[in-house]
Amino acid sequence: MPTSPSETLPAPASRGPRRLSRDARRTQLIAAATPIVAKDGFSDFSLDEVAARADVTRNLLYHYFPEGRNDIIRAVAEQAGHTLTDGWVTDESIPLAERLATNNARMVAHAMEPSDAWVIYQLARGSTDPELRAAIDRFTDIVISAVSLNNLGTDDPPPLARVALKGYLGFFGTVLDEARETGTPPETLVNLLGETLTAVLDAARRQTGSGK
Repeated sequence: MPTSPSETLPAPASRGPRRLSRDARRTQLIAAATPIVAKDGFSDFSLDEVAARADVTRNLLYHYFPEGRNDIIRAVAEQAGHTLTDGWVTDESIPLAERLATNNARMVAHAMEPSDAWVIYQLARGSTDPELRAAIDRFTDIVISAVSLNNLGTDDPPPLARVALKGYLGFFGTVLDEARETGTPPETLVNLLGETLTAVLDAARRQTGSGK
């Protein structure tokens, strides 16, 4: 009588806990903390819940994040910034309209869910922590440079255009959060944000050209 596959295959060998490199362990802890911080906010998330989700001790958390809560907040905010800004499309071989639509659609998708990265990034934008603010400003500058490269042909926009783009990004985030609450269709947002960006940059060009 033929045997079943489970009868013919040897049982898997039991293994102890897998040892991770320092970088891999830190990445694992950040991944475990991210959804908890997004759910409960910077002030209310539980270190014990993070440790339990990562299947580590609270002491191990402090080994990797000596300042505890503050270090974890900075780490998840840094990761959120990478999640939102890495891979921004600036390839000149792709038509500008397609680049704009792709980048805006990606951000709209994060905001409409909202993703953990979006929630954490928005929380961090309102923080008064100097290190956290510095990280947020760095990622804002990354987006400004990418948007400028796409629309102005340079990753170092003129001062007035930089100011306009920074204001546009604040508007961008506010619009997306409001649209999520009101159920505005994502495709409408992509068009609105694209047209607003064009108008903002056109206004900056005109003001720069007039010498103001």
